[in-house]
Amino acid sequence: MIETLLVLGASGDLAGRLLLPAVGQLLDSPEGPAALTLVGAGTEAWDEATWRDRITKAFASVNATGPGLEKTIASSRYLTADVTNAGDLQRLLDACQGPPAIYFALPPAVTARACAALGQVSLPAGTALVLEKPFGVDQASATDLNAIIGRLVPEDQIHRVDHFLGKSTVLNLLGLRFTNRLLEPLWSADHIERVDIVFDEPLGLENRAGITTVPAPWWT
Repeated sequence: MIETLLVLGASGDLAGRLLLPAVGQLLDSPEGPAALTLVGAGTEAWDEATWRDRITKAFASVNATGPGLEKTIASSRYLTADVTNAGDLQRLLDACQGPPAIYFALPPAVTARACAALGQVSLPAGTALVLEKPFGVDQASATDLNAIIGRLVPEDQIHRVDHFLGKSTVLNLLGLRFTNRLLEPLWSADHIERVDIVFDEPLGLENRAGITTVPAPWWT
């Protein structure tokens, strides 16, 4: 049974804007766990107060409340670490209670290096790996990453996540296809080469992936 969520890249944009609010919604749900041990790891030298303030604001952004969330915030820890270093990863695992779910809120290249480093440490039995999109940067790197994580834990303990595919509008496409007798026989690989899903965000690159400035275009 998973008792701990270990977030690699906890100080980044993905964790703060999407992952931590989603954890708050999960804990606020009747179907969610009563509480969760939350361990964050990042390159920023944050203290516990800074980390807990980040969690508190993330939970508040989705109006999540309740004793389970307060318990999670109070017990949460943040550790400054290089997640591509086996020694640092072992230190993070030692801070977890029971087998953790390790969430890779990291750029693709760092995720691959972190997974390779995990092969040098002792993972508790039952550890789950949760990998966020993009899964590699091309087919070759995705194949290599699959091979690495397949040596770490069984396939049923690996979860590949694309939060945009879970959005209601995308899911409505499935309902539209399978409940419409005219469209269902036509919407298939025999008639459609590919489906592109475009999601326009109001924000730009900002400081995601550790980038604080955007270089000028080559034509300037």
